Amino acid sequence: MRSFDDIFDKVKSELELNITQTAAELWFDPLKFVVFENDTMVIDCGEDFVKTIVSDKYYETWKQALSDAFGFDVDVKFISTPEKKDYVEQQKQKNPANLQKETFENFVVGPSNKFAYSAAKAVALNSNGYSVNNTMSYNPLFIYGNSGLGKTHLLNAIAYKIKENDPTKKIIFVKAEEFTNEFLNHLSNKTTALFHDKYRSADIIIFDDIQFFAGKESTQEEFFHTIDSYIVDNKQIILSSDRPPKDISTLADRIRGRIEQGLLADIQPPELETRINIIRNKCEIYDLKLEEDIIIYIAEKVKNNIRQLDGVVKKLKAYSNISGENKIVLSDVQNVIKNIVTSNQPIPQITEKIILEVSRNYNVSVDDLYSKKRNNHISNPRQIAMYIMREVTGMTFQEIGDKFGRDYSTVIHSINNVEEKIEIDASLKAQISDIIKNVREQ
Repeated sequence: MRSFDDIFDKVKSELELNITQTAAELWFDPLKFVVFENDTMVIDCGEDFVKTIVSDKYYETWKQALSDAFGFDVDVKFISTPEKKDYVEQQKQKNPANLQKETFENFVVGPSNKFAYSAAKAVALNSNGYSVNNTMSYNPLFIYGNSGLGKTHLLNAIAYKIKENDPTKKIIFVKAEEFTNEFLNHLSNKTTALFHDKYRSADIIIFDDIQFFAGKESTQEEFFHTIDSYIVDNKQIILSSDRPPKDISTLADRIRGRIEQGLLADIQPPELETRINIIRNKCEIYDLKLEEDIIIYIAEKVKNNIRQLDGVVKKLKAYSNISGENKIVLSDVQNVIKNIVTSNQPIPQITEKIILEVSRNYNVSVDDLYSKKRNNHISNPRQIAMYIMREVTGMTFQEIGDKFGRDYSTVIHSINNVEEKIEIDASLKAQISDIIKNVREQ
């Protein structure tokens, strides 16, 4: 069973067989998969000169090989590493306010998310800070729930609907982490006036994952004055978090008070019927036919995370295209689910397996992994354990932090650190993959 990374690796390996070893080392070894979108695979070539050679000499070869692998026409775009950041920014410009294909129309509504969906749609249809009948304040609108349940989908849907109804509306959509980094850069460069002009001049502002502000006093100060300016001007604010304001322990009281003056809407894990409908919806999006008993089996096994449901359907579609098999059978589904989620074991049992595997692989005691010791011999495996917990279980950053007796922001830093390392260290990536495989197979 293959992900887009696996398809890229398979195609690259097959193409390398048709060229000399020297050419393969020079022109194909540096290539890295970036993203697959709009039937186009974007590939990072590293240096500019590698991009030039590969684009000129091997474009048609790659295009044909990828099309053969997927079973439909696929384009390929080669970029250099310095262009990677610019490419991401260009994609954002093409999709204002991070508007992707996440709309109200393709959001599957059920008892677990109906209130949040209704509140989001009311705000989108009347984005002046009040409900449609102006009887109750919806400003700020605060949507919260565990990772992978559809919060960001609703934020995108709000922005998309507002733009659809009034293209002149200026919307700012920003993740709390991006807001923090940008503010600190302006602060160090003494250009905070430019920062204020950017973030206080829109008609609607949307903050994703505001739990990231926890413990960051200077950023919280700026965040408070930003949302306060919108409230004073009766402009709409939409926020999301993985938990309610009262549970963000280091969030300033005045920010918490501002948020709680608005409307709080939670999203719970979807119940069985909603999960079945989500899978049907994903099958329609990816043009995949699944028997009803297969759909029900997936829904019964993948219970707590919509992203994982999406991942299962995506991988089944990739398998169908690559293998040429039109009918997906139960064994195919079981293999995919095994590689995506360990759903038949309690979370505490899985986390203990992760700790034991990391302890064994890095020759560090379990007590040391849970300790406050900071030397690299212990802190690096501890960060890896945090990363694997997030990958395998979908636990929130706070839940992982509680497990290790760490602050939420420490967990984010640790996971980001591991993600950066595996981008440049193939052996570390392989080690972590082996640990995850061992945990899932036990």
